Amino acid sequence: MLKKKWIVSAVVVGMSSTAILSGCSTNANKTDVAATTSTDTTKAASDPNSLDKTVNLKVVSQTKYAPNAVPNEYTKQTEQKFNMKWDYQAIPLSAGMDKYNVMFASGDYPDFIPNMNNWSAVKKWASAGYLLPIGDYFDQMPNYRKLYTDEQWKMLQDFTSVNGKIYMLPSITTTYDPMAWIYRKDVFDKAGITAFPKTTDELLAALQKIKESNPSFIGIGIRGGSGNTGVKALLNSFANTFRVPADFAGSTGWTSFWKDPDMNNQVVFSPATSKQRDMLKYLAKLYKAGLIQKDFATGTEDQFNQNRINGKDVIDFQWVSQIVSLEKQNKNADWEYARTYVQDTASGKEPVMFKGPDFALFGSILSNKLANEPDKLNRLLKYLDWSSTPEGQLFNQLGVENLTYVMKDGVPVYKDDLDRKKVLEQFGFDYFITKSDAAQKADPTYTITTEAAPAFKQMTTFLAPYATLSEDDSNTVNSTMTGVWNEVYQFATKAVMGLVNIEDDKVWNDHLANLNKVGLDKALAIYQKSIK
Repeated sequence: MLKKKWIVSAVVVGMSSTAILSGCSTNANKTDVAATTSTDTTKAASDPNSLDKTVNLKVVSQTKYAPNAVPNEYTKQTEQKFNMKWDYQAIPLSAGMDKYNVMFASGDYPDFIPNMNNWSAVKKWASAGYLLPIGDYFDQMPNYRKLYTDEQWKMLQDFTSVNGKIYMLPSITTTYDPMAWIYRKDVFDKAGITAFPKTTDELLAALQKIKESNPSFIGIGIRGGSGNTGVKALLNSFANTFRVPADFAGSTGWTSFWKDPDMNNQVVFSPATSKQRDMLKYLAKLYKAGLIQKDFATGTEDQFNQNRINGKDVIDFQWVSQIVSLEKQNKNADWEYARTYVQDTASGKEPVMFKGPDFALFGSILSNKLANEPDKLNRLLKYLDWSSTPEGQLFNQLGVENLTYVMKDGVPVYKDDLDRKKVLEQFGFDYFITKSDAAQKADPTYTITTEAAPAFKQMTTFLAPYATLSEDDSNTVNSTMTGVWNEVYQFATKAVMGLVNIEDDKVWNDHLANLNKVGLDKALAIYQKSIK
């Protein structure tokens, strides 16, 4: 295994790295606890920090599994604990971002979204003035602050700043769950493949063997969805192999602008380099041989999950922790994960790990309307800070003792045959700020990720880069990169499917010219200036 190397590239997306820690003065009307007059009750009712007054809030959530009913035990318990009345709506993942976009476009958007998982949308809504700069209220959430080390807190400010303000309360990860090739070992064994392929040539040969022994095999499974989700997932599957930073819409901190050691440490946009072209050439070869899911560009999340269940997908690139739920769905399936990434045979260079911060650009956002509604704002701040405590973490993740979980040998475990999916569907509980340390002790996903972590942490690792951009430069980047990424993904889709000839130099050069037409040259110049 490779010796561990942590390589920090000096680049950020966006935005100012200034810490926003100045609290908004919402405490001016606090009740004097020393007073004992008959007006105390009235004062408490008008105090934004008091829990005596019921506040009404519009809350819209989009969880991994949709709850069967609303209200449910989660909403009832939360409302009762904090004297809130929620107008609560759960959006299924299959609806994508469409419903959120309609809400914000119409002006009828929620007070609180606990689990937004689209960093690009957050930046857009923040710049448009829809969101509350939550960073201005960090001093009112001391328990949330305690979840971070000083180094992590500095990274939070760097990576989540939009025009000098922080608009998201990120979810911090307490475990290291690497993305890796996960595959059906029983199917591989049946095809005579006793070890996971180490190179791109070996992977091609292995997939061909599986296709011969298992005609229903659709090739590498791709987790699809709305927009460019499918082609993004396909490219991300080979990012480590071809040493091209993956793109998760910035949710990992990576935006593909960085100092590339394979290109003399020049500041480059990786999808416009020869390494991206090499990756597309290889993927086009796999696709032509029927070794990549045919409808990778249009397939849905539901289709992806169904292909796993019915045995058509026996290899895909996802988080190691998913193996637990996959084997629970099908007890006859023996899922395994590869302990390293596949090496590109042609270049001979080792695969690398691209690692983001220890938090995800996934988390809670609040409406800017709350700035003028201190009762509602302070109630939500209390709830969010409580949710950051061990008690709150356990409540949000597992629910209520003896209803959804029981204590076993001092450790909370799901009751009877319940699991995360069932508890979320039947009762509404799920983690969103962080996972409960107490709950993880009995969680099989914690066991497998803890086992997997050492192998991946020893790989040559590039940390997510960051750069401080001025407001004007940030606006330029934000206004151009949507078009750039659309061109990247449209071209990649056509190249993989053989609709354009990626081997043709003119085709590739025309693509590079199109990237500049939509503004890549402007964005690249900004990063080249900003990266020291």
